Amino acid sequence: MVCSTTLALVATLALLAASPGRARKFDVDDNVPEMVTETDPKFKIPKSFLLGAGTASYQTEGAWDKDGKGVNVFDHLYHKNNYPTNMTGDIACNSYERYEEDIKLAAQMNLDVFRFSISWTRIFPNGDVAEKNIKGVQHYHNVIKAIKANNMKPLVTIYHLDHPQALETKFGGWLSEQMIEAYVNFADFLFSEYGSEVEHWLTLNEANMHCTIVYNGLLPPGTRDANHTVADIYKCIQHEILAHATAYRLYEQKYKKEQGGVLGFGAVSFFSRPNSSEWDDILAADRINMFDVGLLLHPLIYGDYPAVVKETLKNAYGDEHFLPEFDEKQKKTLMGAIDFVAVNAYHGSIVADRRKDPNGHGGGPGMIPMKGLWADANVTTVVEAGANKNIFSQVTAWLLRDVSLWIRAKFGPELGIFISENGMGLYNSSTDDWDTRAVYHSAYLRELMRTVNEDGVNVLGYTMWSLLDDFEFSAGYKREFGLVQVDFEGGTLARTLKKSHHFFKRMMADRSVPLVLASTTVSAAGTLAPSVCVVVLYSALSLLHALLF
Repeated sequence: MVCSTTLALVATLALLAASPGRARKFDVDDNVPEMVTETDPKFKIPKSFLLGAGTASYQTEGAWDKDGKGVNVFDHLYHKNNYPTNMTGDIACNSYERYEEDIKLAAQMNLDVFRFSISWTRIFPNGDVAEKNIKGVQHYHNVIKAIKANNMKPLVTIYHLDHPQALETKFGGWLSEQMIEAYVNFADFLFSEYGSEVEHWLTLNEANMHCTIVYNGLLPPGTRDANHTVADIYKCIQHEILAHATAYRLYEQKYKKEQGGVLGFGAVSFFSRPNSSEWDDILAADRINMFDVGLLLHPLIYGDYPAVVKETLKNAYGDEHFLPEFDEKQKKTLMGAIDFVAVNAYHGSIVADRRKDPNGHGGGPGMIPMKGLWADANVTTVVEAGANKNIFSQVTAWLLRDVSLWIRAKFGPELGIFISENGMGLYNSSTDDWDTRAVYHSAYLRELMRTVNEDGVNVLGYTMWSLLDDFEFSAGYKREFGLVQVDFEGGTLARTLKKSHHFFKRMMADRSVPLVLASTTVSAAGTLAPSVCVVVLYSALSLLHALLF
């Protein structure tokens, strides 16, 4: 009922937009979907704002044993358990060999920035800095050169979850303090080798999510039968925070003056709004946001974990609250050791105080029950009846504005914010993704530009996830985020630009976020998914506002 009403509203508004006295520019090329040219200054993209798309080494490169690359934690566990190739990143998009093609596809959309990560085991196959792989080192020189030759800036992620298995075997990976030194040595080499060509570095990708899913046994090197504890999760997070801060100080002392780069730290956010205006719900929302983004940012701004996190964990676990202490030397290293926070944000949440529904689903990533920080926040996620269980196709366009405003309020206006991942994951989709992905990105980016232009928040840029359909850690090749379709099923890995790429191309040409109207044609199944209806309705209401005001 809601979908049919929404579609009718869109159709009516489209006619109104084209009527006499309501002059609007529309695309006339039959091959380009319809977009409303945006002239409202609040949707303009500042010249300094960086827009782009992202990739990651294990998810796109393939070539898992080519040219001297070593075994990472994914290679080890997936091969040990005899996973079929279509459930590993062994081949993936083969971007190791086809990177130039991928970069040119991004350049066709006139993107400002190309985000990619460097495979640790391509540089140091066993994690030992004394054993450098020359072919791997040269490969990333070639990638950076190609990005810059196509008039884009590289945004380099130093660590995107794929560390050497040798370090896991030797001392337990991120559960050991030795991993901090190993990571910093790796980062030091990258700064030395590539720093003259790279301005923007992202040290570690979403440490809060990484440690949680690994030590819930859902991602290598974690396994379901390993009896990981809540203490493992918080220990991992602490070590990743310290690894970032130590690398930041090293860059500051050794490279900053000459290279002039900036370093960010990655956090995933399922930013939460309160379910009601009741004080308990307001506190619940702020509490889980502190467990969510605040757990990582608070130490890097103020030198320690948030008080509300400490108090909540002590109330839950007593003296065995699992949250490690920072010593005074570490606190000095941490405080101010960040230029920007890189936020991966896909959907937001509505939460209530857990006491209202003790058996309800906790906060955080969708419907997956996991121990750790989101569960420990003591909230209940309010899930509406019939809500889409595919969390990566839910649409909460307010998310980017809310999380940015919250970060500014809690951590100050000087801290830069970079939306490093945001996208829509669809199953069994086609290249005709206009009514889903294009509408989604229009909705989110219009809210983000309001954050920049109306609220004055220091948002530096946005890289959508992802440039390519790729290997997704929780769904293999079934869930597709890309602006570019990759032929995994046929095995050719041929690239085809999806219809949604026209949105990015137009946006970059205009330096303004166009309003994308969903078609009045329903899907082949005869209905639109509930989440898509929400974003269609968002488009309709946005157009109504534009017409009337």
